[in-house]
Amino acid sequence: MKLSLALYDALTSISVPNNKAKAVVDAWEADVQQLASKSDLKRTESRLEGSISELRTDLTALIKEQGAGIKTQGIELRALIERQSSQFEGAVTKLESSMTLLRWQFWLLVLCFGFPILKSLYEVYGKVVTS
Repeated sequence: MKLSLALYDALTSISVPNNKAKAVVDAWEADVQQLASKSDLKRTESRLEGSISELRTDLTALIKEQGAGIKTQGIELRALIERQSSQFEGAVTKLESSMTLLRWQFWLLVLCFGFPILKSLYEVYGKVVTS
């Protein structure tokens, strides 16, 4: 307020009309009210530093939590893959056994049907040759 009066007095002393001097002082006061003082800036800086520190703590905790969750999921995924691998190996073994059984059955059928046919052909050939 003292500075406003000093400014007003300085303006009126150099023959600035009273209403114009008052308008200049009012405009200056309005601008000055929007300026921040050093203490305002220090308070703002302190609050920002506190907020940043809190956010850092929260973010660190969140990162650790997410890391633990990812580690747990990795362990579960590894166990699932191992289980599925074991099941797959069992299925392949079973399929190989089935294929072996099918081969035996095929050759058994060849023998069962092949020998009688060969015997009949041999007998027919023998009759043809002897006649």
